[in-house]
Amino acid sequence: MDLNQITDARGPSHTPGVKRLPNIKALTSIRFFAALHVALYHFVRPFSLWGPFEGFMSAGYVGVSFFFILSGFILTYSRSQEYEQGRGLASKFWMARFARIYPVYLVSMLLAAYVSRSAFHQKIHIVAYIADLFMIQSWSMRMVAFFNAPAWSLSCEAFFYLLFPFIFLYLRPSSLKRGILLLAGTWLLALAAPLVCLWLYPQASWHEVIDPAIHGTLQVFRVRRLPILALPEFLAGISLGWLYLCFRPSRRTASFLATTGAAALLLAISLSNYLPYVLIHNGLFIPLFGMVLLGLGEPNWLSRLLSNSVLVLLGEASFALYLTHFLFNGWAAETFGAHDTILDALWKLAVTIPLSVVLHLYVERPCRRIILRWWSQRHPAELTVAGG
Repeated sequence: MDLNQITDARGPSHTPGVKRLPNIKALTSIRFFAALHVALYHFVRPFSLWGPFEGFMSAGYVGVSFFFILSGFILTYSRSQEYEQGRGLASKFWMARFARIYPVYLVSMLLAAYVSRSAFHQKIHIVAYIADLFMIQSWSMRMVAFFNAPAWSLSCEAFFYLLFPFIFLYLRPSSLKRGILLLAGTWLLALAAPLVCLWLYPQASWHEVIDPAIHGTLQVFRVRRLPILALPEFLAGISLGWLYLCFRPSRRTASFLATTGAAALLLAISLSNYLPYVLIHNGLFIPLFGMVLLGLGEPNWLSRLLSNSVLVLLGEASFALYLTHFLFNGWAAETFGAHDTILDALWKLAVTIPLSVVLHLYVERPCRRIILRWWSQRHPAELTVAGG
């Protein structure tokens, strides 16, 4: 999962001589609601406790798919101009991404080591922890499920970041028709492996279950976790970013897209129990996510609502919430015997949301500044080249 924000034009990650596009506040705020959905998905089981909202809450995993798409969109939006002008450098981009995500990620891994300290007596767990530290756990199905389970998506993001500087300019469409066709192509590519799973292993593909006794369970699990199979969602985000930049929708169109997309998305997620799990997990809702992203890029009632300063701060802190909620849930169960009920979920959120804000303000932001300042001092030539 990447929860990106536009970099500060005054900071060392900004390329001199390149105009900084304005921050789209609504796209920052909406990250909080996606992370909250994921947290509640882990906090409350069984989902029947949600009553009429069972279908909606049992699909909390779609937040990860949304983060992959949003990551491609925001990176394209924020990096397009410097790369189009030939001023983008892969090494500088990678360092900016490292400074953005790794400090809080490292804190989460230290917390994971404490919460799962009894697991280190087995060598496979030690190897899995090292894989987590290097963000490569999702490439091995034996490693991905240990320690902080939601961190598997960061392994995918690391792979996306590796490729981004080399691929995103090639996805720039020459016309609106080509842009829409490219987006449709990435959507079909995202669904290719899940559709094969649905055909070969229908029982394992319909529900979230990891049971070796069910034929095809492990194969479906690989499809859900392998970075290469999650890549089309990131590519869809890049395509959406270019569509927004090159063929920006009018305010009326954006309002329609935001309203219709949000309503259709809420309805589709609520009906998730009637849809194959593997398809939802791997990009079925890409068109609906795309409508929401394109719609929120322009001023309208929904984007203005989401531009509230408190929501923007919570959106900025949502990365920390995503990485720590699962660990806190496990620790609370072990320490207090907390149950996965709605009532327990409320006090868990009352702890984890403020904690995420603290981590954002006092770990993520200062560490990012320190790392980027150190990098700019060690590589002044790169800044000169990047600045033309």
